[in-house]
Amino acid sequence: MKRLLLIAGVVALVALIAKKRSPNRAEWHGLTETEAREKLNERLPDKVPEDKREIIADKIVTKMRDKGVIIDVTDDAEEATEESVEAEAAPA
Repeated sequence: MKRLLLIAGVVALVALIAKKRSPNRAEWHGLTETEAREKLNERLPDKVPEDKREIIADKIVTKMRDKGVIIDVTDDAEEATEESVEAEAAPA
C-alpha cells in the first residue's frame, strides 16, 4: 500500500512539473530568430559578457531551429517569392 502511495505521489509530482513547463514552452514556439535572440538576451544575467551571450544565443537558437521551434523567415520569404513567380507565370 505504501508503494502505491509513493508511486502516486511521484506521478503527481511529474505531472505538476510538466504542466508548469508547458506554458513556458508555448511562449518560445513560433518566434523568429531575432525575437528569440532578444528574449535570450533579456533572460541572461548582466554579469555574462556580451561575447559569451552571443555564443550562448547562437547555440540555443541553432538547437531551437533544428527542433522546429523557431520560424525561419528566409524559408517563408523564398516560398512566397516562388508562389508569386508561379502565379505570374500561369496563363490567365
